[in-house]
Amino acid sequence: MLRGRVCIWPRAVWRLRMRVLAVLLALVIGFAGEAFSGGTAWAAGFEGPGVAATVTRAADVLGAQDDAPCVLEGHIVEKLPRRKNRYLFEDHSGKVIVEIKNDVFGHLTVTPRDKVRLLGHIDWNRKRTNEVQVEALAITGTVDAHDSPGR
Repeated sequence: MLRGRVCIWPRAVWRLRMRVLAVLLALVIGFAGEAFSGGTAWAAGFEGPGVAATVTRAADVLGAQDDAPCVLEGHIVEKLPRRKNRYLFEDHSGKVIVEIKNDVFGHLTVTPRDKVRLLGHIDWNRKRTNEVQVEALAITGTVDAHDSPGR
């Protein structure tokens, strides 16, 4: 009798764990899809005086204030040598330096031919130009000829 309970109990625990994992995975996919769908999920919070506008062009990064939200679409051109986690990003308006930590890439492999959407905020420093600190990244397609300036 005891032997039968010991064999059934781990199977029930395994099923429960799989159900919990399925629910968590569904929630994560739902939130990720909402954040990258171009909806208003990123703009949640206070809107009004004193709040920086969301930066959507690489050319606007240089003049933006510190910690302003940023959503850029374009492609990563190259990794900058001797600069940890720094990459050169380009969109139709120009180029800007972005900081993307390894955990942001996750399991994605991004090439210069991939069009990406970066979500993050402006990182201001008195000694260097503004950069974008990336918090999320999604591949949205491949780069077309009209995606780069001067091409």
